[in-house]
Amino acid sequence: LPELPAQNIDTGMGLERMSPILQGVESVFDTDKFCPLVELGEELSGRTHGQDFPTTRALRILADHGRAATCLLADGVVPSNEDRGYILRRILRRAIQQGHVLGIEEPFVVRLCERVTEVMREAYPELKAEWPTIARWARAEEEGFGRTLEQGERLLAELIDRAKQEQTSWVSAEEAFRLHDTYGFPYEMTKELLAEAGLSVDDQGFEELMEQAREVSRARGAYATAGDGG
Repeated sequence: LPELPAQNIDTGMGLERMSPILQGVESVFDTDKFCPLVELGEELSGRTHGQDFPTTRALRILADHGRAATCLLADGVVPSNEDRGYILRRILRRAIQQGHVLGIEEPFVVRLCERVTEVMREAYPELKAEWPTIARWARAEEEGFGRTLEQGERLLAELIDRAKQEQTSWVSAEEAFRLHDTYGFPYEMTKELLAEAGLSVDDQGFEELMEQAREVSRARGAYATAGDGG
């Protein structure tokens, strides 16, 4: 083989990108490690992988995010609002939201994590060892976010309808901040759902409102500390 003109280039052909080639399938989601996860989404939703783009996308997100969340929980990460715990929380919440897209009404995240554990426990025995912890945190996050998601999606749908009626291509930073601050609806999810509707939001305006909220919080904290000292 001739040498590459540019040396030390990573082709990205890792284990999972090689597996569809070895198994003779179209994508990683058709391989033996992902199929059972996709099939669970099909069972729960009554929809089929490949029937249309939104369904296929949602089923793949459930499979991918379900696996990632399960492994993170087994590794000792727990949902939080900081650092890697925040990444885990975003992964779980996006999976929950995509479950709603598929019309899954009953709680499903623990079942998804259980399926991941069944598929991968031979290679990753810690999944079985940590199963009680995985199930506990997955259940708690879904219960806590379920109410927030229903309310947030309803309010966001109203904002999208209003924007379309007014023939604008954006939603104000104030409205996005209200969803986040008052109702606990994640800003990243707001942005994603708006983008799917062909709308955008002012990132800089949102960040300015967030900074104002932080300043108020810091001022209250300083006042409370001074009061305690007095």
